[in-house]
Amino acid sequence: MQKVLKVLYTIILFILSLIIQLFVFNNMDLFGVKPNILFISCIVVGLYTNIYSSTIYSFLLGFIVDLIYGSTGMFTISYTAIGMLVGFIGDNYMRENYLSIIILTALSVTLFEVVQYIQSMIIISEFISFFFLLKQLILSILLNVILTFILCFTFGKIMEYVDKKQNKIYW
Repeated sequence: MQKVLKVLYTIILFILSLIIQLFVFNNMDLFGVKPNILFISCIVVGLYTNIYSSTIYSFLLGFIVDLIYGSTGMFTISYTAIGMLVGFIGDNYMRENYLSIIILTALSVTLFEVVQYIQSMIIISEFISFFFLLKQLILSILLNVILTFILCFTFGKIMEYVDKKQNKIYW
């Protein structure tokens, strides 16, 4: 029963993050940076599940985003790599350690932004300023760390509640 509830909550997170990203955060812009709740949901699922669930979740999310935006697979590759990395670290990782969440989110955002930077330079065939990347990176890290804490707190509380309910049931 516990696994069924966790899968159900993960599916709900999947659907809600897609809806929120498409209809709310795509219309927002904070100093040139758009919040990416989809990316953050890959990190959070990686923290609260295992490497296999995290990788599958991230792959499916990236594939759907690529279909929606009509991109060349960048989101599938980036999200899957982040899901795999966070899932691997999440298996041996303390979710309660805030510094670890900050470092993990910062590394994930850096990897994602660098991949986007390289893809942008390839597509437009001209050099984009390194300082632009640095500004985007700093703003994106700050915004995504804040959103990761909010999502980790809410999703973590839900998963703790499921664990507590399951521990009270005696078979």
